[in-house]
Amino acid sequence: MKPFALFASVLVGFVAFSHTGCAVFSKGRKQTVVVRSTPEGATTKINGTEVGSTPFKVNLKRDEVFRVDLAKNGFEDGSALFLPSTTAYDARYLRWGIDYQLGAAKDLIPAEMSVELKPALAVSSGADRYSELTAQINRADALLEKGELTKADHKYLVDKILATFQILN
Repeated sequence: MKPFALFASVLVGFVAFSHTGCAVFSKGRKQTVVVRSTPEGATTKINGTEVGSTPFKVNLKRDEVFRVDLAKNGFEDGSALFLPSTTAYDARYLRWGIDYQLGAAKDLIPAEMSVELKPALAVSSGADRYSELTAQINRADALLEKGELTKADHKYLVDKILATFQILN
């Protein structure tokens, strides 16, 4: 066989192989995911390792489960999971076994995570509703004065406290 014909055959074979849906080539073994919180600025850990404050993007392996823990002063801690799923890959006409073995056949769901942090409300002291509401707002004011909350976070927290007490009325 002539060298040119051999080269052309190998090239055509490589192009055909790489464009037939092989996820290792088209998507890679890692996926960029987005983590957001309301309010923003929550300290975030992924599988116990601190990775920064929300919002942010991070590259994670497609074939693992990731637990995301969020914490912010004045708010209850929140958590969520990134889970691997093969649903989108399984719908393809052509699939390669190596994609499953290398994890490229999976996508992390959700690709964009948004966690709403709830206000950390104190346990009811048995006092009247107005006293409880006042105590919660005073606590939010104290966090603002200490510099542990921004003005925007303080407003968000107070709005949530007021909404909670309106629902319970």
